[in-house]
Amino acid sequence: MSDCFPTDHGFRRAINDELHSHPYEPMTPPERVALFVMRVTPEERQAEKAHLDALAARFGDAVPETNGNRVRYDFGLFRLKVERHLEFTRYKFVWRLEARLPSRPFEDSIHSRLPAEWLANLPGRVLNALNIVLLPFPENASNDSLVQRYAGEFDPASLAGSQVGRSGGLVLTDFTIRDDGFIRMIVFSKATLPAQNGRLILRIVEVETYRSMALLAMPETRKLLTTLPEVEDTLTRLTQAIAATSGKVDEELLDELTQLAARVEGLMASNYLRLSASVAYFELVFKRLEELRERPIDKIPHLGGILERRLKPAQSTCASVSHLLDQISLRVSHTSQLLRTRIDVRRENQNQSLLIGMNKRANMQLRLQETAELLSIAVIPYYGANLLAYMMEGLAELRHFHIDPVMVKAAGAPIIALLTLMVQIRARRR
Repeated sequence: MSDCFPTDHGFRRAINDELHSHPYEPMTPPERVALFVMRVTPEERQAEKAHLDALAARFGDAVPETNGNRVRYDFGLFRLKVERHLEFTRYKFVWRLEARLPSRPFEDSIHSRLPAEWLANLPGRVLNALNIVLLPFPENASNDSLVQRYAGEFDPASLAGSQVGRSGGLVLTDFTIRDDGFIRMIVFSKATLPAQNGRLILRIVEVETYRSMALLAMPETRKLLTTLPEVEDTLTRLTQAIAATSGKVDEELLDELTQLAARVEGLMASNYLRLSASVAYFELVFKRLEELRERPIDKIPHLGGILERRLKPAQSTCASVSHLLDQISLRVSHTSQLLRTRIDVRRENQNQSLLIGMNKRANMQLRLQETAELLSIAVIPYYGANLLAYMMEGLAELRHFHIDPVMVKAAGAPIIALLTLMVQIRARRR
């Protein structure tokens, strides 16, 4: 780059490369595609590179082409594209067919081209597997003739097909997992450019991948459908108990509510991410169906109709369960807050009564103290006058003069009483 060009932002190239991170795989029929969608854990994802390196070494250390989270290999017998997504890894094997319109299109399998132990030990668990045959649309052929010719490759009860793409190609499938573990598809393409074929295959692959990922939430959703009514009944019972009681068992009810809140939060923590992801995957499925530009054909159901008929109820179920889980959590929070408010009000009343009692006791102590002070005005002069009389008697004996103790007490008592009263008044002022 020229020295006079301004400094790039740190993410400029990464942001721009996002436009080129999903290139279509150029494909020219007749070709075969074997696709594996693997659900992987973080530990299994770490093992993917070593597994791919072992395959590359088996075929003469083929050099991969890396583009972000996407890796391509050309092994001669077949091409391999590996795409690492957040929750899954997708392996796509592509190889050429000899015949343009084979009579048994699924006879040639990827198992004959790969080491058996390598495929069996692929990291992760298979979420979806597609066996796709891409063939050229025969000249002077019709959709009906192709359906009749290849219907035997599918389950007659589940056979579905549609015209797809701007060029009006034909897709046939039955969405049935066969004994070999694959779902079969035949695509008859009228496209003239390899990129168009790659785009069509990619859309079909994405529909199936996102369909599987979207439905991944259904097992847990069915569990929630049995659990949440029980939680709701418990919440209703506690709410009615709060309304019926006078506050004597509020602590017990609060303890039950706290346990229920913990249970609901546990359900949300373990299911919220899966339910949120399913919403996004359902939207992607229907978006990719729109991009297929699907048109129905006669005599058999079309792909979009079957998928919408099966997926819409599942989508509604996941959405309703997610909404119900949010509402129950909110209700538990409101009920707990209501009960805590009543407990706090009762405790405030108890504290107020306690403070009033303490205030009464303090006033009583003050009165007792004042009474003791008044009594001290009488007690102190009594003892003080007696002490003064004793002192004067002792002094009279030492000096040999006579003194009357009674007169000393009579004269000293008022003076001592007056001094005591002055001291108490001064102390109270301070």
